[in-house]
Amino acid sequence: SERLVIALAQGIFYNAYFLLYLISARTAHRMAAYLAEQSVRGYSDYLRRLDDGSEETAAAPPLAVAYWDLAAGATLNEMIVAIREDEAIHRDIHHAFADALAAGDRFPERFGPTA
Repeated sequence: SERLVIALAQGIFYNAYFLLYLISARTAHRMAAYLAEQSVRGYSDYLRRLDDGSEETAAAPPLAVAYWDLAAGATLNEMIVAIREDEAIHRDIHHAFADALAAGDRFPERFGPTA
């Protein structure tokens, strides 16, 4: 069934990524950063379609409002902005780890807010 295919694909990806991380943590972090970068682009494209009216907007689901601490009555647009910001943070963190590993450091310098 479809769920089995998804579970198998996740299992294959997880193990392949684990092996990649063991072989080259820098490459694994860079790959994760590029995947997050693609997510940021995808969410930006979706947001443009919501803003120009080619996609219909709606209220953000209650779970998303709670998770991203959105204002009551938040829209799908506001939810997508929050998700995009979250992905951008993941992108920046993974690039920072890859850069630190390339420079011979174990961890990157702190950047951004820590609270």
